[in-house]
Amino acid sequence: MKYRVLLTAALTALALSAVPTAAQDLTGMWEISSETQRGTQNMTLDLEQDGSALTGTVTLTLGGRRGGGGGDGDARTIEISDGMVDGESFSFTMTMSFGDRSIALAYSGTFEGDAMKGTIEGGRGGGRPFTGERGG
Repeated sequence: MKYRVLLTAALTALALSAVPTAAQDLTGMWEISSETQRGTQNMTLDLEQDGSALTGTVTLTLGGRRGGGGGDGDARTIEISDGMVDGESFSFTMTMSFGDRSIALAYSGTFEGDAMKGTIEGGRGGGRPFTGERGG
C-alpha cells in the first residue's frame, strides 16, 4: 500500500514538473516615460494581451500652444492599433490627430516581468527611447 502512495506521489510530481510555465503577459497598466525636446513625457498604457494580439490605450498630456507641441494641455486617451507580442518583444502604433493633421507613432520594445523598454519612432527627431514599469 505504501508503495502505491509513493508511486502516485512521484508520478504526480513528475507530471506537474512537465507543465510549461506561463508565458509573460503585457496585460495591465504601465507607466512609461520618454525624453523629448521639451522634457520628460509621461504616459500611461492600459494594455490587454490575448495570445499574440495586443490592444489598449495610451493616455498622455500634450503641451499647450505656449509650450509648443500643438496640444491643448489636456490628457488624451488614444486607442492603439497593430499591437503584437512575440515572446518578450512587442509593438503597436498610435495615431494622434490635431485638426486636419495626424501623426503616427510606432512603439516597439521588450519586457520582462514588470519592466519594459523600447523606442518610439515617428514625429520629430527620429526614434527616442522609453522605459516603463507595470503599475499596481
